Amino acid sequence: MANETTTSLATELILTEVVNREVIRAAYAEVVAAPLVRVKDIADQPTLTATFPKYPKLTASALTEGTDMSNTAVNTTGVSIDAGEVGLMVTITDLLKAAAVNPITEDLAQEMGRAIAEKIDTDITAEFANFSLTAGTSGADMTLSDLIDAVYALENANAPGPYVAILHPIQIADLRKDIVSNAATAFSLVPDSMKQALLAGGELSLEIMGVQIFRSTTCASVNTNADRQGGMFPARDLVAPIGMALKQVSRTEFQRDASLRATEVVVTSVYGVGTINAAWGVKIVTDHE
Repeated sequence: MANETTTSLATELILTEVVNREVIRAAYAEVVAAPLVRVKDIADQPTLTATFPKYPKLTASALTEGTDMSNTAVNTTGVSIDAGEVGLMVTITDLLKAAAVNPITEDLAQEMGRAIAEKIDTDITAEFANFSLTAGTSGADMTLSDLIDAVYALENANAPGPYVAILHPIQIADLRKDIVSNAATAFSLVPDSMKQALLAGGELSLEIMGVQIFRSTTCASVNTNADRQGGMFPARDLVAPIGMALKQVSRTEFQRDASLRATEVVVTSVYGVGTINAAWGVKIVTDHE
């Protein structure tokens, strides 16, 4: 609008940089899924598209002495992922700023960073729907058996380990209950150092069956909200079945609206996610409640 101008004072520029650093710090602290997928940084490249190579399965065969080897043709394919903008805007009125007990820009930066992290995780966990392998039963609570089935599905697909799982809190809660109810047998499979963490609240960061488990509320609600959809996949950078094209982690801008007696704070991020290899991912679908 004509009566809105972007502040260019040095103090505002410094404040913008400080807030943006806090946004990035909060985003990195809160994000769960991004560190587990293949990330290609295209920040310094004149493009919004990242291409992730996908190699075919190769086969070795017996050789005969003195006989020349035949060539194996390798046709490399690629999955292109386009980056796009996401973001949010918050308006801080002068009265709100004047009445704030804590530094409002610091608190706001942390909340906006968390919002960006949640959006990134939501976009990544939505890719679980593209996985070709499945485990779990619709309408049934998650069990240790479901976890074992998911591990077997990846092993049978020759997906290289180690594996990670991102599950919804309800799936983790049901998994805990199943392990507790079958303590005599199931607990023998869990290292002693991990048993207390398994039963405790808060973040779940442990290994069961060699799978490191992470919790995220961004795991999609599916089947008309009857189930939650988690996922298991290889976490190694070159084999993770999900890719992320990262153009810009975060950008923060302030704009003063004098007639509104307020300041707009705009935070944007530029990235894209996509499935590279659906055959190396397991969607774990279990009961919503």
